[in-house]
Amino acid sequence: MRTHLIYILSLLITIFSFEIASAQDLNAPNDANEVSNKPYVDYKPIYKKWQSNYILDKIDYTKDRTIFHFRYVSHYEQGTATYYGPGTQLAWFLKNDANQSEVFKLIEIKNIARNGKVEIPLLNTSNPVQLITHDGDVFTCEVHFPRLPNHVKVTDFIEGIGAELKTNHFNCLNVEMKTFDSQDLGSQQDMIANITDFQEKEGVTNNPIPEIIKEEKPIIDERIEEEQKIDGVFAQRFLELTNELRTKGCHCGGSYFPPVPEVSWSDTVAYATKELVVNLWKSKGMTTDIGGKNTVERLADVGIETERAYENMSYSFTEIEQAFRGWKLTPPQCKRLMDARVKRIGAARKEKYWSMILIY
Repeated sequence: MRTHLIYILSLLITIFSFEIASAQDLNAPNDANEVSNKPYVDYKPIYKKWQSNYILDKIDYTKDRTIFHFRYVSHYEQGTATYYGPGTQLAWFLKNDANQSEVFKLIEIKNIARNGKVEIPLLNTSNPVQLITHDGDVFTCEVHFPRLPNHVKVTDFIEGIGAELKTNHFNCLNVEMKTFDSQDLGSQQDMIANITDFQEKEGVTNNPIPEIIKEEKPIIDERIEEEQKIDGVFAQRFLELTNELRTKGCHCGGSYFPPVPEVSWSDTVAYATKELVVNLWKSKGMTTDIGGKNTVERLADVGIETERAYENMSYSFTEIEQAFRGWKLTPPQCKRLMDARVKRIGAARKEKYWSMILIY
């Protein structure tokens, strides 16, 4: 009898303990559904694909985004490469491999480039863009999605709703979503080696291999973080005006400047100049120095080390064309626009304040 009582008492304690533990488990936070904001880069993406002529260079994990860096080699002498923006039937999306109903929609596509030169700085509308292709052209872009929750371990990168099995679409299947402490994130050297091998196999001869860059995170003033959003239409129009002037040549004052090579757009440079115009707007001033920092020092704050940079400024204009024309008609600023050594630009405005940085 005593043995039975002890057994029954033990059983009741076990059941009571289990119920308490279960209640604690139900009330505990579900870490799997949380989203990490720790930034890191996967330089050795693991995935499957349909065709040999495209790859993922790397996957960037930022505070609030997951960014797929996509590379494609065209083998059509007369063809088109079409990019579909957010909200369209053929836009890229991500799908959780473990839960097919959980999808993550495209936010935008950035820095669509052909053979190393950015042609579309930003695509964030439903209007698709097309670029003419030739055999051997290399197209790259950055495909932006929300930062994925921790519970997503494997995802499918799909071009178009219902196109998972279409072999002529740019799909990457079973993409491993690695964590920041993964032992297989690789390095920039790994990424460059993979790109080099890929382009050699595809017979590419006219596209530069990325160089190893110093990895520094942009330091953004929190007070103006919301102001530092790059408008894709603005960026594209500014780049068009600059390259139109450079490729045609022009008179700056009494001197003629012949055509010079086109430049590329840099969001990071635009951030640095956006900081200037926002601060000028706040202070109602007109100077390239902010808190004792000049143009080169502000560029260093966002991770760009250079000793050679120009900055054009203006005030009172309401349209891009007006501001640009003002610089074109001012000899010192016009000469900067026509400097053959300039390789990258970024520009910004805040109401009637305008600024443009040009980097060698």
